[in-house]
Amino acid sequence: MQSSKGRGGGAVDQFNVIHEAAQQGLPGEMLLVFTMVLWCIFTLILLADLHNKLNNWCFISGILFSVGALKEYLFYTLGPQLIQASIWTDDFSEGLYSVLSAVFYYLSMPSVLVFAFFFHRLEQRAGRWFLFLSIAAYLPAAALVCIFPFTQTLYFQQDTVFCLSVAGYNWGMGILSTVVLLHALWEERLSMRFQQRRLAAMTMLVPLWFWLVSAFPYHALGIPNLRKLWQFNLIIALCILIFFLCRAFHGGIWGLRFRRETYDWTSGGQVIQRNAHYVGHALKNDLAKIEWCTALMQSRGYLDHELDIINGAVLHLKQFVNRTKLYAQQITLMPELCAVKPLFQSTVAETVFPMDRDIILSVGRCDAQPLFCDQTHLREMLSNLIDNAVNAMPEGGRIELSYCCQRWKAVISVTDTGYGMEPGTLQQVFDPYFTTRQGGGNMGLGLYYCWNVMNAHHGSISVKSAPGRGSTVSLCFPMHRQNVHKGGVQ
Repeated sequence: MQSSKGRGGGAVDQFNVIHEAAQQGLPGEMLLVFTMVLWCIFTLILLADLHNKLNNWCFISGILFSVGALKEYLFYTLGPQLIQASIWTDDFSEGLYSVLSAVFYYLSMPSVLVFAFFFHRLEQRAGRWFLFLSIAAYLPAAALVCIFPFTQTLYFQQDTVFCLSVAGYNWGMGILSTVVLLHALWEERLSMRFQQRRLAAMTMLVPLWFWLVSAFPYHALGIPNLRKLWQFNLIIALCILIFFLCRAFHGGIWGLRFRRETYDWTSGGQVIQRNAHYVGHALKNDLAKIEWCTALMQSRGYLDHELDIINGAVLHLKQFVNRTKLYAQQITLMPELCAVKPLFQSTVAETVFPMDRDIILSVGRCDAQPLFCDQTHLREMLSNLIDNAVNAMPEGGRIELSYCCQRWKAVISVTDTGYGMEPGTLQQVFDPYFTTRQGGGNMGLGLYYCWNVMNAHHGSISVKSAPGRGSTVSLCFPMHRQNVHKGGVQ
């Protein structure tokens, strides 16, 4: 490649146009700040869950997008200083700018598309075809490299065909990625995870579309005044960083949740962490002492009525501690192929209802295909859901279990004819310790436990309900290829 000093007059004029236009944007130092803000945001997302493919591909996409600001800083601010110090040459500076521009223009959007594929859980649905689908996302980029070599993109920026091609390519990829993300959100609009996934999608879509709308009208329409409008994405990036940190302290985002604890730093005392483990341990020991003392006093005939009250309170607290320990712990799965119909039948046979309620528990549609799941946890979930349904039907009614296999998911549903729930209640049903029942017999952990189990299965749980129309709780399991075996499960 020739340097700008050795080119003809036309090439020099072209180079000067590019250089002068670049100077109309943000100062070089602000572009460096822009780059570092992007690195900060996407590094936080990566560190939030290193083993999550969504976090991984969001990080990859973000780093590729940051190349857009980095290349401008290197070429127009740092580069001239290094050239003057004889560390870089003109040829190296121009070549580096071209390569980084190609990385930015060609590779950013395919990475966003792969992120969208993972967001839609296509790796679970497409099986081994997912790898080919991901590779196919990069094929248009390979075609662009062949047509417009990555070492010449600095000079192609004044080529109308190149500008229109890159604009169309990135817009097409952006629209496709957006459709995939929005479709995934639509499918999970009733899921407990909807709010978190919506926040994650917006983290990607807002800066993406500002960039698409601000950067490519210049390339496609030739409007010089809009050439560097994309750089004001810095403001959006700063807002996202602030929002990310705020959400991390209030509810969590991208799998990251910060906890703020205050203490008197002048006293030298240590902060005591009060969590379920320590509280449960302390309660268990003291409850054992109280239980022993009341049993001894009761055996001697003292204050039977008062002792019954104390014993009842002790029993309630013991149940609370045990269920909190069971439902708050990390879910460990032992999945296997499960024949759902026999499981439904045994559940119906083993379920006992209150004598004063006329309740019918039946099995509706039940497909023959086995389900790959943890059978023990599935039984416990069904027990919780049936118990909730019974409590929603004080005057009796019907409960139906069903199992339906679709192309990409298997759904177990528990439907009741109870009094249903208000929209405000629906938004809280998966919160730990939330309950609408009167009295102390319920801990409000059943649906929270179900949500944890379904999350461990990489599935989802959703509730459809309306006042006076009953409720349907759906457990959606991803369909795995190992579910389908010749001969099935007997």
